[in-house]
Amino acid sequence: MNISFLDQMRSLLAAAALAVSDPRPRGKFLSLAFGLLCAAKPKTITSALEWLEQRQEDWSADYRLFSQAHWDCQDAFLPVFRQALASGACGRERVYTGQDDTLVRKTGRKIPGVTYARDPLSPPFQVNLVLGQRFVQTSLLLQPGGPEHPWRAVPVSFTHAPTPKIPKHAGPQEQAAIKEVRKKHRLSIVALEQLNFCRRQLDLQPGGTLRWLIDVVDGGYSNRTFFRGLPERTEAVARMRKDAKLRAYLPPAQRPGARKYGPNLPTPLESLHDPNLPWQSCPVFVAGKVRSLEYKELYNLCWPKVTQTRPLRLILIKAPGYRLRKGSKLLYREPAFLITTDLTTPAAELIAAYLARWEVEVNFRDEKTLLGVGQAQVRNPQAVARAPAFLVACYGMLLWSAIRVFGDRRTEAFESLPAWRNTEPARPSTRDLIRLLQRQAADCQLNQTRN
Repeated sequence: MNISFLDQMRSLLAAAALAVSDPRPRGKFLSLAFGLLCAAKPKTITSALEWLEQRQEDWSADYRLFSQAHWDCQDAFLPVFRQALASGACGRERVYTGQDDTLVRKTGRKIPGVTYARDPLSPPFQVNLVLGQRFVQTSLLLQPGGPEHPWRAVPVSFTHAPTPKIPKHAGPQEQAAIKEVRKKHRLSIVALEQLNFCRRQLDLQPGGTLRWLIDVVDGGYSNRTFFRGLPERTEAVARMRKDAKLRAYLPPAQRPGARKYGPNLPTPLESLHDPNLPWQSCPVFVAGKVRSLEYKELYNLCWPKVTQTRPLRLILIKAPGYRLRKGSKLLYREPAFLITTDLTTPAAELIAAYLARWEVEVNFRDEKTLLGVGQAQVRNPQAVARAPAFLVACYGMLLWSAIRVFGDRRTEAFESLPAWRNTEPARPSTRDLIRLLQRQAADCQLNQTRN
């Protein structure tokens, strides 16, 4: 049976609203979700209520949904996460996730969780500081249209990761206590908590204990804390530095005395230029088409400073250096060095998954520019963490509804493309989805008015 995009969104929101223990504010959960998605910028609670035509009503209940109501942000992602794990778009043997952190800019220094951080858009020769909140996101990496269709990253977790401040006049004991708390708020610790949540949800699925969870992260998570805290039946693929000091893996039976490792190995950059290591080729879908990448593979090595004696595999990817059109900028001019704890999955599959991690960056762009994550003017300590997570959960429902209803393809249900577009996009954009939701919601309101 065909279901409309609006009805699919309603179904997911109704299931997510069950995260609120009190049934009375659940209606606010649904109405604010549509209001924040469809309202004009800035994406504040006020603009959402304006779109809902509730200008003359009491707004306090809408703000209490984020500041006082009893519900867990993580539970709002469960309907999408469970449906995606059970669908054919998710791997039957291996489930891929991508993780990264982002900075949501703010203007007030007194907002809970706001601190000065390095501006990622600052030039390399001048590091700038900006005010903002730090969040960690985990997205499920899917390829709903097949191997020759773009990947899609669907958010399944969005956690506030503030760094507690040390008061100016704190005593030695208070400073020591706050430093211990700061260790628990490290980005790697928050990412591991999300990864454990994903592993538990996967185990609850039929046959989930037999499926491996493979997490793809950037170089910021290639550290001792992250790799040593991986859950059971979970592997990681991460970018590593080119001058890392590696050692050969030594089986336990061949470790005399206190010796743990074999001889020193060349650095990843030296291995990349080693003529004795043969190049291999694999086709991957990247930048709109299937392209051929060359890589090298090394087994049975260790990274003592990060994973100690755990055996690893090193994947060296040659810089392809291609152009999207004649005379355009040369892309991918630098090689990539990947380290993974997965010793059995084909390297071509891991490379494709790592390239798909870029979709998490696409999530961040859509969340900040189109959805206005972080624009809600809330000051309550609980609300500053809930309001952005609530909107990201709605964004995940938007993407998953497009996959369920349209197969992640742009159909006639969307607005026609402008005349200057000479190519058909492979999938609908987030702007297309928001406009479709606005149009169907307006038609539904008009029909209700006539009836």
